[in-house]
Amino acid sequence: MEKSILVAILGIIGGTAGGYFAAGQTSVPAQIMVIDIQSLIKQAATSGQTEADARALTSRIKATTTKLVSQGIIVIDSQAVVDAPEEAYVTVE
Repeated sequence: MEKSILVAILGIIGGTAGGYFAAGQTSVPAQIMVIDIQSLIKQAATSGQTEADARALTSRIKATTTKLVSQGIIVIDSQAVVDAPEEAYVTVE
C-alpha cells in the first residue's frame, strides 16, 4: 500500500512538473486588431467635416489605439492586412 501511495505521489509531482515545463515552452499568440484609418478619413471627408473635426477624429483614433496597446494588443492599419476576420477590426466611436 505504501508503494502505491508513493507511486501516486511521484506521478502527481511528475505530471505537475511536466505541465509546468510544457506551459513555459508554449508561446502565447499575439493579439492583433486592425483599424481602417483610410475608411475613417474618407467618411469624414465626404461628410464635409472641418479641420477641427479631423483633429477630433485623429484624437479618437489615437485614444482607441492607445487603450488597446495598453492591454497588450498590437494595432495595425488595414492597408497592411491581406485578410482578417470581421471581429479583428476596431471601431472608433
